[in-house]
Order: sequence, then structure tokens, then C-alpha cells
Amino acid sequence: MTDYEDFSHLERADQVVAAVPGGGWRVHWKNEGPGGTPLTEEVLAWLITSQGRATAITVDAQGHVEDADGADAFIPPGEGPVS
Repeated sequence: MTDYEDFSHLERADQVVAAVPGGGWRVHWKNEGPGGTPLTEEVLAWLITSQGRATAITVDAQGHVEDADGADAFIPPGEGPVS
């Protein structure tokens, strides 16, 4: 299908029209860390679509970039961790 061995598939998505810095926001998952532990990551950027949707993009310690659509909580700048 492609020349990339790690290629999985394509998905239809809205057109991205802007990317803005994460601005200190963080995302939190209740059980996505090692062994099902809580995990909090910095928002690297927000992707803005032509429909006005903002999607948080994170990068983990290994450099993997992904969207945070499945996060359990979004933490505004200056607020403490989720309890």
C-alpha cells in the first residue's frame, strides 16, 4: 500500500487551517500511564479546523505525537493536577 512499514490507514478529517501553541494547558487520563496509572501530558499545540474545532496535540516522553481526544480532563494553565 505504501513505502512505510508502520503505515496503518487514512482517516477522513476536517481541514486544519491553523495551529496554535499549547499555552500551558495539560491533558489527563485516569489510567493511560504505565500499569494503568494516571497520566498527565502537556498540550504541544491546538489544531484548529475549518469547522472551528480545536484538537489538543500532545507529545510523550518517547516523542510520539497524538491527539488528546480521549483524555479524561483538560487542565487549564496555572491549575493544579487532577485529583
